[in-house]
Amino acid sequence: MLYCNSGAQTITAPSNLEAEPEEFSYIKVKWDDNSGNEEGFYIERSYTPDTTYGWETIGSVGQNSRQFFDYWVANNVTYFYRVYAYAGTERSEYSNIAFATAIIDTNLIPMAPSNLIITDTTSTSITINWQDNSNNENGFIIARRKQDEVLFTYIDTVESDILTYQEVGLTPDNLYFYKVCAYNNFGLSDFTNTVYSFTQSSTSIINLTNQISDEFYLDNNYPNPFNPSTTISFGISKSAFLKLTVYNSQGKEVERLINQRLQPGSYELKWNAENYTGGVYFYRLESDNFSQTKKMILIK
Repeated sequence: MLYCNSGAQTITAPSNLEAEPEEFSYIKVKWDDNSGNEEGFYIERSYTPDTTYGWETIGSVGQNSRQFFDYWVANNVTYFYRVYAYAGTERSEYSNIAFATAIIDTNLIPMAPSNLIITDTTSTSITINWQDNSNNENGFIIARRKQDEVLFTYIDTVESDILTYQEVGLTPDNLYFYKVCAYNNFGLSDFTNTVYSFTQSSTSIINLTNQISDEFYLDNNYPNPFNPSTTISFGISKSAFLKLTVYNSQGKEVERLINQRLQPGSYELKWNAENYTGGVYFYRLESDNFSQTKKMILIK
């Protein structure tokens, strides 16, 4: 997929992309920098040269960089690479595609774990489990990416032979991606498969079936001020896709309470703000032709 730049100044794509195995432990990717206005480069990798699917962003480097070291590779596996330059929201076209087959000393670097699965999901936590295929790892690295992020982030490590991990403190009703690799003093294994899960909603919507709404409305929450939970009531006069969102005092979204289609009626739900700091918050109900915002105060 190619992106068009709408600004007057375009970003020239990198070229002469090459990839080659190095030192029995990683693949070196290098290119020519043809632009003087980029902020950096994103590196993508695939197991196939097909440009329509299977590509994943595996790393980034800064302005004027011309190489990237891919340590997350497995022995005798062929990897395909492409690179593009970016500046803010603009980006160049892709470079050419280069490929290399990893040559890894399997006696030193641990074999990659496999069969990563999600074993439990709550509103604020996700638990993963994997299979250990090596006997020489020092431990495992857990990488996670949020839905709106380009790159995976290393969020934690666990010791050798520990095959499960639980991340807590997550935001309800959000999508998270995970993958795991093994490591020791000589290097890193390739990653497992990638898994993902939506955290559960922290709210339960109650349909007040004996109350029919003649219009769309959003009531004041009660109690207000509150600690740690408050009830929000609203009504809709026809079937509609609704979003009920909580924002902090800076206008940043902190939780999506409703993101679904509901039938006509009057509803209420309870928002538990136990994991949030005290202060002023706003909640907004939105549909195609309706939007209303109210203020509430969390006291702690």
